[in-house]
This record gives sequence, C-alpha cells and structure tokens, in this order.
Amino acid sequence: MKAKVVIAQAAVETVDALYELVKGFQSRTSIKAYPSVDNEAVFFPKDKRDLNFVKSVLEDKAFPFRVENAE
Repeated sequence: MKAKVVIAQAAVETVDALYELVKGFQSRTSIKAYPSVDNEAVFFPKDKRDLNFVKSVLEDKAFPFRVENAE
C-alpha cells in the first residue's frame, strides 16, 4: 500500500473530543496520531488494516475526514 495519511476535522465544539481520540490512539495503538492546526488531527496508518480501523473509528465518532497520499 502506498503510504496514506488521514486528516480529521472537528468543529470548535468537538475539537476536545478529537484531541482526546488522538491521545487514545497514541497510548493504545501503534498508529501515529497528532493534533494539528485549525481543529484538525493527522493519523499515519501503517497498512490497509490500520487505515480501515482509523476510518471506522472516525466514522463512528462522526468526524469528517479525508485520506491523502503521504508525501
């Protein structure tokens, strides 16, 4: 799989929940995740299974996201 990055967006009201989700990924998984500017968070899945997991968690929590090729 070509390296992918997942960028999640939060509203001002939900940004704290997104950043808590990032902390959970950092402490409970091997998937790298970081808070970003403008109420966003960035996730770096290692493989397709990680990518599907990140996408499913973000969908369950109702955070809009996009998947981009890592550069």
